[in-house]
Amino acid sequence: MTDSTEKLHILITGATSGIGYQLAKDYLQDNHQVYAVGRDDKALAELKDLGATPIDLDLMDRDKVIAAFEKVERIDLAICGAGMCEYLDMPNFDSAALMKVMSVNMGTLAHAIEGVLPKLIASKGRLVGIGSASAYVPFARAEAYGSSKAAIHYLMKTLQISLAPHNVDVSLVVPGFVETPMTKQNDFPMPFIQTPEQASFAIRQGIKDGDEVIEFPRRLTIPLKTLGALPDTVWQQVSEKMNKK
Repeated sequence: MTDSTEKLHILITGATSGIGYQLAKDYLQDNHQVYAVGRDDKALAELKDLGATPIDLDLMDRDKVIAAFEKVERIDLAICGAGMCEYLDMPNFDSAALMKVMSVNMGTLAHAIEGVLPKLIASKGRLVGIGSASAYVPFARAEAYGSSKAAIHYLMKTLQISLAPHNVDVSLVVPGFVETPMTKQNDFPMPFIQTPEQASFAIRQGIKDGDEVIEFPRRLTIPLKTLGALPDTVWQQVSEKMNKK
């Protein structure tokens, strides 16, 4: 990948909210060229005023995504952060809600990857996907969100192998809880919750260091990974306590 001291051409999906918005602002502050992809007109205008190139785009439309990204001359770093969350309340298993979350979280990522990959191969760049610590341990009510993030984990880890011969580096970001519009709906304890600024710093530092997996905060992610390796009864009890209303 291009040396981190050089001006990078960075494309960020989900750039109009939460972590993506903070990343766009921080990379602009460091004088990089940022292509901000999102649907919020106000946030896109704000990022444009800061120097970004705004791209108002429905990432669920594959053809429009590919056409839009073809117009971007160069991409050294692509951060795919678009996504959503909906919880399921048993025993009402809402298959429509589950499929919506899976479609949005995996669909936007898949379309973005297809669109940016030719540019990343040309620049020998880096692809970054946003997963979640929820993929480490099954949590009640997170059947849809957690499943989509587990799928993202598998996809990004597989791409680390399959894209290596093409000189494209791949990073999987595994955040814990971050203060975003998405987490405002949570009605359960969120230990070690991070600010968008903290999340952005951790991600940018991990990318700079060339980390294949960027986890934060580690005081949350490490225990969750450990729990995931323990007998089912242990993590099931923890999950139930964390997700009680």
